[in-house]
Amino acid sequence: MPIKHLTCTSLPEFISAAAALVEDWSDAETGEISPWYRGQKRADWQLIPGHYRHSHISPDEIRSEFVLKATDLLPRVPSSDWEWYFLMQHYGLPTRLLDWTTGSLIALHFALCHDTAQQDAAVWTIDPWRLNHWSLSSPDLLLSTDEAASRYLSPLYTAAHIPQRPAAIVPPYNSPRITVQRGAFTVHGSSASPLEEQYKARLSKITIPADAALRMRRELRNAGISEFTLFPDLDGLSRDIRAQHVEGC
Repeated sequence: MPIKHLTCTSLPEFISAAAALVEDWSDAETGEISPWYRGQKRADWQLIPGHYRHSHISPDEIRSEFVLKATDLLPRVPSSDWEWYFLMQHYGLPTRLLDWTTGSLIALHFALCHDTAQQDAAVWTIDPWRLNHWSLSSPDLLLSTDEAASRYLSPLYTAAHIPQRPAAIVPPYNSPRITVQRGAFTVHGSSASPLEEQYKARLSKITIPADAALRMRRELRNAGISEFTLFPDLDGLSRDIRAQHVEGC
């Protein structure tokens, strides 16, 4: 089944497209699904995590150094390898994770919150239950405490086999940012291929043309979605004020 491609040039159009996907992917047996969404500021970017974009790196060395040096900088020390891994992703280090959200408008904001005047943006939509049914033979979403999840993240410096296919995993909501952003993740397995080349059954891409970006950012702000909404701290507030008064959205 080919990936469904759509184009939206207004917020009402985007909301309608997202609702149509939910209706298309839901059925009487399983009920209405709640897809995950991922905003990308460039529509031509593939769904591939940082770990596989930097093939020269040593992932164990990066994990080890982060754990060693970040401990004293954190208000609460992570209690598991997965919590450390989610934190690494949050602060921009290369992992096998891709960020998703359960909120369609949140993903749209992340797609448009950068200067997109010269390039199209995109919001990807996925059915995470169907993804896990394909990759794990179980429709359940992974929790970081599940035994199945442990196969995707070996202890440091342990040569362990990880599954080949990507899977959907739900992080603990233990920080204000991940809570308000309604965060979720897919984790790549041993295959470095982009997600869209591995899995196509319930994956859709909504493209936002560059010339519609500014208008849709303004529509999002009017709908209550902005930087300060999703980053409830001084950094988010400053970016929010700048967007409104300097960038005009």
